[in-house]
Amino acid sequence: MASDFFGGVGDAIGNVTNAVGSTVSTVFGAGVDIVGGIAQGVGQVIGGIGTNPNMMISQYRSQGIPYGAEPNYSYSPTQARFSSGPEQKDWRIKISNDLIYQSEVLRPLAETGGMTFPYLPQITMSHTAEYQKIDTAHTNYPFYAYKNSQIDDITITGQFTVQNEIEGMYWLAMNHFLRTVSKMYFGQGANIGNPPPICTLNGYGDFVYNNVSCVIKSFSVSMEKDVDYLAVRLGATPGTKSGPNLSYVPSLSTVIVTLLPVYSRDKIKTFNLTNFAKGQLITNVDGKGFI
Repeated sequence: MASDFFGGVGDAIGNVTNAVGSTVSTVFGAGVDIVGGIAQGVGQVIGGIGTNPNMMISQYRSQGIPYGAEPNYSYSPTQARFSSGPEQKDWRIKISNDLIYQSEVLRPLAETGGMTFPYLPQITMSHTAEYQKIDTAHTNYPFYAYKNSQIDDITITGQFTVQNEIEGMYWLAMNHFLRTVSKMYFGQGANIGNPPPICTLNGYGDFVYNNVSCVIKSFSVSMEKDVDYLAVRLGATPGTKSGPNLSYVPSLSTVIVTLLPVYSRDKIKTFNLTNFAKGQLITNVDGKGFI
């Protein structure tokens, strides 16, 4: 009976061994087939690329896709260029005065035609027509007599960033320019007794701000505490540490400029409401700078 038992166990173990061996052989064989298939596929891809070196693997894989579903691999980079047409006129907001560009510190502004805001600023402008109220006894409605019209202050709020020495020199020029044009001719030098210089405001094309005569009423420049400050040497060649004057400028600052449009008596005498309505006193037709 014991021999029959051990004999049955031996037969069972043999059957399990045969089953395991068959399974391992089948799995190993399938693995070989999978590896072989992958190798054959890679070989076909490499072979296809070899016949067409410009074909990417993704392009080879996409072969056989129905028309209209395949991606477009044609690529021709577009070069950035400036047109010479009138639509490419510099329409950035800038404040200029040609009398003081001879200064070394203001030279960066001369290269841009004035103090130019590098980013689109916020501008607030308003016009006022004032009427005097005439109260008449025993009437239901008062009468109004026209007094005058005026252009209120123009407030410009913009940001300046400084990431290198060139931009740092421009920041110094901007700050010094606003300091200069808000002061009168006093003490010594030419034109003693004259008020601060009259500036010109331009921006947003021919029909918005075009040669508008104005004076700097006030300005403010923020010197934040939580930004980086860059060392700038005025008059130094960018990339060098030479230069007699060392200044530290903020990497980010907010500049607020309040302008007051002004017109001389002689210019006001040439005003014509009909021509103004036609736009002739705003655009470059007459160039009078009325707004």
